[in-house]
Amino acid sequence: MCALTSNQPLGIFRECSNPECRFRYADMRLEKEIDFCPKCGEITYIRNRAFSQHYAQHKGRNQSHSKVAVLLDNIRSVYNVGSIFRTCEGLGVKEIFLAGITPTPNHPRLSKTGLGAENLVNWRYENNAVDMVHLLHQENYLIIGLECMPDAENLRDLQIKDSNQPLCLVVGNERLGIDPDVLNLCNHLVCIPMQGTKQSFNVSVAFAIAAYHLLEIIQCH
Repeated sequence: MCALTSNQPLGIFRECSNPECRFRYADMRLEKEIDFCPKCGEITYIRNRAFSQHYAQHKGRNQSHSKVAVLLDNIRSVYNVGSIFRTCEGLGVKEIFLAGITPTPNHPRLSKTGLGAENLVNWRYENNAVDMVHLLHQENYLIIGLECMPDAENLRDLQIKDSNQPLCLVVGNERLGIDPDVLNLCNHLVCIPMQGTKQSFNVSVAFAIAAYHLLEIIQCH
């Protein structure tokens, strides 16, 4: 873990004094030495402190990540979009293209999950996702749609011939998926293999898995 710690604690960890409870929890109230257990009501004591972590934001950042972008096609949930912004910032994704009903960073609630990443990642909005994909093809993007369909290939088996070509990962609506006309314009369709009985992930989780894998493929070339 490449982090430096400061002397200023961010929060504390308390533990209940009741031996039959011993509930341990995080607390941001640094000024309170003693508190009462929210489970049983007994006194709790500070057991440890959490200190701020300053990560090296630029050291070791892989510039090849700048070749990867994402298109959010009619994502309904502003919280999913905020989460994707945060993931994109963490992975070094070049740009986010927003289309249709997808909320933009101008939405007042997006920052709840974006946590400021919406101010750090380039984004562009287009009314029509089909028009956006046509523009991306003109810019020589390889379009990869993330959708579980009979003809979609396993994400693990995806092979990219030209690692220098810019990529755009397309993720679609939480209920309806990617617009069929957008699917027809994709160069590849990929799906994430599932092990459980549920056959889908939350869209922000699915995006994170796929984006991370694409970046790993590029790095290996």
